Amino acid sequence: MNTTAEVEFDYEAYTREYQPDPSKIRRGFKARQERRKAFRARLINHVNMELKHAREIGHVFISYCHENMDAVARLCDNLTSRGIKVWLDRKALEPGMQWKPAIQQAIHQGTYFVACFSKESNAREQTYMSEELTLAVEKLRDRPFDKVWFIPIKLNECEIPDIDIGGGATLRDLQYVNLYEDWENGIQRIVDVMQSACAQESLHATNTPEDKGVECVLLRSENGIPYFIPFQKVCWDAMEISLTLCPTSSEQTAFLSSLRSRLGKVPDGSSIDQLGAIAFAHQEDAAWVKLREVTQISTESETVWDIRLKEETVSSAYKHRTEPVILTQLTLEQIADMRAKRLLLDEKLDTASSSLTQTTVFDQMLLEAQIRGELSSQYGNRLQALASPIPQLYQRFGNTQERFKKFARLISVLYLKLSNTVDDILQLDIELLDSAALNIKFKGRRTQPNINEKPTFLEFEGSCPLAE
Repeated sequence: MNTTAEVEFDYEAYTREYQPDPSKIRRGFKARQERRKAFRARLINHVNMELKHAREIGHVFISYCHENMDAVARLCDNLTSRGIKVWLDRKALEPGMQWKPAIQQAIHQGTYFVACFSKESNAREQTYMSEELTLAVEKLRDRPFDKVWFIPIKLNECEIPDIDIGGGATLRDLQYVNLYEDWENGIQRIVDVMQSACAQESLHATNTPEDKGVECVLLRSENGIPYFIPFQKVCWDAMEISLTLCPTSSEQTAFLSSLRSRLGKVPDGSSIDQLGAIAFAHQEDAAWVKLREVTQISTESETVWDIRLKEETVSSAYKHRTEPVILTQLTLEQIADMRAKRLLLDEKLDTASSSLTQTTVFDQMLLEAQIRGELSSQYGNRLQALASPIPQLYQRFGNTQERFKKFARLISVLYLKLSNTVDDILQLDIELLDSAALNIKFKGRRTQPNINEKPTFLEFEGSCPLAE
């Protein structure tokens, strides 16, 4: 019977006889370095493209069913040739992007929502177009009735869905465009509406006063739209937040009316705590809050709104939650510093830290997730540090510098505190250098991990670019 005896492997003798080739080792090491460098460049490019997309506004969102792709492609070409930016899923969504949040963001940030109805879209029971219409109708209900945003289009003979849009109206009450009857005339009608609205908004912005003495609170709706509303009184105690607000635009009034409607729709016997939380900021503080009461009070001289809010107690659990340390070479304070610079200075991943050159692609992805706050944020990750909100704000309010600086400060406070970047804001000085940059001095105190440990501070100064 044959047997095989076990022989102990002599590694030292083997390496003496077969010595490794240093040149091959160097080539292999260099090849791995090149692959890591290439992967890192691709990752950074993908993240920066996503951040750029998050800041873009002024586009037209096209909602359609894929059976009508040929007609929709023609529509997009016609609008693009007339200088109108179009957001179409098959062109805007890049490989690897999370398509659902990208579409939600594109709808909420879009200047217009164009819905392409057809007999093909009506014949399908389940389509992505139905989800897009649901999101669009929610935003439409928050908008003033005299501002065009939702534009229905008929691509062929069909019925427009009888979807409730609030105030006793449905989508069928919106004026639609019959493209299939006269395509060129229909396209011109759409373009005329969009260009006319842009001209009116530009004229309104030019004639808007500085409003130097008006102080505002910030209420950020569930769909991410910020409203800066002047107030008469703010009382914030341990029990609740009481506001007396004086809206100065139809958009602000429509938003407050929508809050009142939400309270009115709570079924009898149900708790109003089931309502979603919204974000609130005033001076140097911010909180997630839930509605308690919304009352409109009108006299002969003015109309004010009394709002009662309750600070959401769930936030305290997240406020003191310890984020996992994934990158051994970076502390939580360093990550918080990167997040603060992302929010205030619009700092991107490739300039965030030189230590990135020493990390793997996987580490970089985790680092980006931590900078954004994806690993510990609350309320469905609705408040992440994708990009600084300041450049987008400048596009809306940059024509009135003092008001813009106040609004930029408020929205910075909201993001810094509700992203759990700092507990206290000790300094936040904002100075407009020119139309291209904003100078910011910041100092904030982080959460004290343990009662016996000293709190840590974030402090820096830099400039936030305001235009691409």
